[in-house]
Amino acid sequence: MLQLDLQNCFNLSSAHGLAETEFRNSEKNIESLLTKIKQRGQGFYEVIDDQAMIDEVVAFAESVKGQYTDIAICGIGGSALGPITLRDAFTSSLEDSSPKLHVLENIDPDFLGEALAHFNLSSTLFLVVSKSGGTPETLAQYMFFRNEVDKAGLDPADHFVFVTDPEKSLLLEVSKKEGIRTFPIASNVGGRFSVQTPVGLLPAALIGVDIKELIKGMQDMRDSFLNTNFDQNIPFQLSVVQIGASEKGKSQNIIMPYHTKLRQFGAWCVQLIAESTGKFKPDGTSVGITPIPSLGVTDQHSQVQLFAEGPNDKLIVFIKVETFSQDLEIPVLIDHEKTNFMSGKSFKDLLHAEQQATADALTENDRPNITITIPELTPYYLGQLFMLFEGATAFLGEFFEIDAFNQPGVERGKVLTREILAQS
Repeated sequence: MLQLDLQNCFNLSSAHGLAETEFRNSEKNIESLLTKIKQRGQGFYEVIDDQAMIDEVVAFAESVKGQYTDIAICGIGGSALGPITLRDAFTSSLEDSSPKLHVLENIDPDFLGEALAHFNLSSTLFLVVSKSGGTPETLAQYMFFRNEVDKAGLDPADHFVFVTDPEKSLLLEVSKKEGIRTFPIASNVGGRFSVQTPVGLLPAALIGVDIKELIKGMQDMRDSFLNTNFDQNIPFQLSVVQIGASEKGKSQNIIMPYHTKLRQFGAWCVQLIAESTGKFKPDGTSVGITPIPSLGVTDQHSQVQLFAEGPNDKLIVFIKVETFSQDLEIPVLIDHEKTNFMSGKSFKDLLHAEQQATADALTENDRPNITITIPELTPYYLGQLFMLFEGATAFLGEFFEIDAFNQPGVERGKVLTREILAQS
């Protein structure tokens, strides 16, 4: 199980840190908050037990193995961020692997034109992902590429798969008419919680990720999330620190993994936390946490100056990976005081030292920070990270007294978009 180190929140002044007594005092709320979450009828922690769905995804990926050179996701937001995170965690950006996963998460015409020019349509599979089946950006992308497939004289059933609601969806209607394969997004799982559905599992399986291990990691963290023992519930502990920091004026969460392949995990966290917690309460007051992605050590040279000496309004969440698939030694070829301290050290040693030094420096400046440590970057431990933040976010909704699973601010924009286009 991953580890959660909170000491650098406890070792601060009372104005900026969280006393251990404050932290432990939240223990009395765990059962009532879990009850409220369950009453919302959300399935993000239950869908991972749908073995038939998992088997169907695995079987499909096996059945088309070697058939496609490119997999292209037409989707946005929760339909894109999970697959991007999985792709970047377990494939190399420097190698020309096959099949290659492309996530078409925007609709600017230059980007889509470049994608079309790149694809050999005869060996491309388009995954059209929209829970409602009515997301305008996704439908526009589908119709654009569908038109090109039709012009090429290809059978759309061989080049499109829909991932959508299994009961009510425009895409579902299209699939029934045209024999296009569909995979379901459970009706009670929202888009930003959907990486554990075919939204994330299908593209991951198609590029060779072991989704069974991913699910196992999620299940183990889910069991922690549902545990009423405070010491065993890691998602609850994370949410307590997040809400405690927010109450002390630190409503920004810096998500800072120290592994290049986890850069996009921070972007995934942005949607999850921002869209779930940024709400009006029933009395009209605004609440929410602003998540900000960062990357160690890269952003030590761009953002950490602000974190260390700028406004003390942030909680820094470090994500540390204990071991790497490679352990490269640093060859000290220059005899100088600026290099000799690296003698006999590896890049892992340097990376870990820089993360620890950054955390220590922030603590010295009374800046709250915590460290989440995973033993290694594998599907199992990434699954734990996904469920850790999903569970913590569900708790944050109840702490804030809002519904973490809706997005009224986003829906209003969708309505106005349709009105603007209809009038133009």
